[in-house]
Amino acid sequence: MAIKLLYSDEYCIEVPSSFPIREAAAFRVTARRLLTQPFAGKEWLEFGGASNLIAWRYRAMVEDWHWYRDSWLSVGAAASHEEQFRRDRALFGMFSSGVSCVESTVYALAALSSHPTVFGLSFGPEQQRCCSPKTLLNWLNGRLGAKALTQRLAVLCESVEWQRWVDLRNRMSHRSNLPMVTVGAMGRLPPPARALHFAPTSSTQKIEGDLDDFDALCAWLTGMLAELLIEGAKICPQD
Repeated sequence: MAIKLLYSDEYCIEVPSSFPIREAAAFRVTARRLLTQPFAGKEWLEFGGASNLIAWRYRAMVEDWHWYRDSWLSVGAAASHEEQFRRDRALFGMFSSGVSCVESTVYALAALSSHPTVFGLSFGPEQQRCCSPKTLLNWLNGRLGAKALTQRLAVLCESVEWQRWVDLRNRMSHRSNLPMVTVGAMGRLPPPARALHFAPTSSTQKIEGDLDDFDALCAWLTGMLAELLIEGAKICPQD
């Protein structure tokens, strides 16, 4: 199934139609107006790179997931070792890029929050290295004007969906691949193979589901991303 792409004037690339293109553009435009006047300072340098990454990582996430979907729909369980390698790479890319998409948004929010007219948040090298949804939530808690944003960050940090994104990213990026389950039967036909069937590990729960399950994870991340971008634009002082 082909991915529908739309050209983004703000990012100068095509992005999946599911990407919150209007929210991302408003976030970037509003922040740029603040951070580059009368000149671009250190806040813009950190914000610009992180906010640019949001669309890049989102597109990579969608493309990798669609590759996995297409592979399963066309080949099914009868995949060669080469096909299985590519599926593993697609899942690794999907979860690495999906987490990066959210984390780069959070980093951009922290850089924006460091501007003196926003929250004056300390955001030097030490804070930059440890920036995460949880740390930003802690930094902004109780600050006047940050309530709506911290509420969104709290929902993100406490959600089962985000924990699954992070657990699977961590597992595949620096621990081990996901152990695929193969089901057989003696004397009768085996049960239908599942598109997502992986055994539990020391850091991840078992996965036994269909393609719709990871479609839902991507949809959840898209919705959370849009909410963070909306609240990020709102923290900028109004003219």
